[in-house]
Amino acid sequence: MNKLVINFNVVLLLLLSIFILSTNCKASKSDSPEFVQGIWLWGSVLNSKNAETVIDKLIDHNISEVYFLVKGTAGVKTNAENLTEFITKAHAKNIEVHLWYIVFEDGEYVAANPQAHIYHCPNPSKNIRRPYPIDDQRVNPFYPGYKEYVYESIRYFLTNFDCDGIHLDVIRYGHFVYSFDPYSLQQAASLGCDTTRLLGFFNTEDNYTTYAKNEGFVDLYANKDQDVVIWIEMRKNIVSDYIKDIRNIINETKPGIELTAAFMPEGAIDTIFSDVFYAQNYRLHSTLLDMISPMVYFKSYDETTEWLKTITQGIKEQVVPTCKVLTGIQAFNNVTAPQIKEQIQYSFDGGADGIILFRYGTMTEDYWEMVKK
Repeated sequence: MNKLVINFNVVLLLLLSIFILSTNCKASKSDSPEFVQGIWLWGSVLNSKNAETVIDKLIDHNISEVYFLVKGTAGVKTNAENLTEFITKAHAKNIEVHLWYIVFEDGEYVAANPQAHIYHCPNPSKNIRRPYPIDDQRVNPFYPGYKEYVYESIRYFLTNFDCDGIHLDVIRYGHFVYSFDPYSLQQAASLGCDTTRLLGFFNTEDNYTTYAKNEGFVDLYANKDQDVVIWIEMRKNIVSDYIKDIRNIINETKPGIELTAAFMPEGAIDTIFSDVFYAQNYRLHSTLLDMISPMVYFKSYDETTEWLKTITQGIKEQVVPTCKVLTGIQAFNNVTAPQIKEQIQYSFDGGADGIILFRYGTMTEDYWEMVKK
């Protein structure tokens, strides 16, 4: 009888030990077959590598989705023959190809339409008392004709290439000091914004320091200043308009494929900041998208790899259930191979549906090994 009791106690202790060990084991992304691994890829990669070499590398390292750059900041479209060949060969290996399109930057367009440049707010520190154009590739999304230019480009890609989705990038403003151009000011005025008062926040050096260099303009939005709210909501809505219209074009031209986007990460923890600076809002814009990829490049923000968990969790709490989250992984700027693995794991821990690596051209063999594991 005593022996039976002792044996029972031993079994009980063993079962208890197994339970404790199992509850303390950390789940790994490798435990989840549904965890997606994707990669951003510049079309120029195919200038030096053939499609088979690239696709074999992807297959060997469990990459199932490619976000292929078809129109970058310069405005140049990728080579059609290269793209067609890549899609055909990728599909033969069950790899999806999503066409990555830069929206609010286009060097070719602004070269042909100089008045389409974005405008900086008045800057008295430079002795500039009125809004002035910035001579780079950024495009004012309100510029007449630009929307249709973008939409025609999207139609071209949808009509001519057997893609699995359209992936929007740089569908945002770079800062709240842009764009105080005549078209945006006119639109804001039509919505009830006192644009003279709005510009007055930047009309002296003291005001510029308070509202542009410091947190004054963000604070005005947080405190629901009527004119600032109208201005910021207008900017968020133009982002929504582009996304909605591109969704409609997809539904008309190639229904069933995905519409996705890359977003800045700050909105995961500070929606006011993201609204004001970028006009991107995870809760609002996730209703229009099938997937959002936050570009959580920890080293660029002087953060640790654990930051990816915090950002991913914050975004998952905001997006609608129909919108997946694939966390953007930093594979550049001297990130170490172990940090690649940590980023992937922390994305998984934060609830991501998968990851996207930035980017194919910066991946080293050490990085690839971390992805494969």
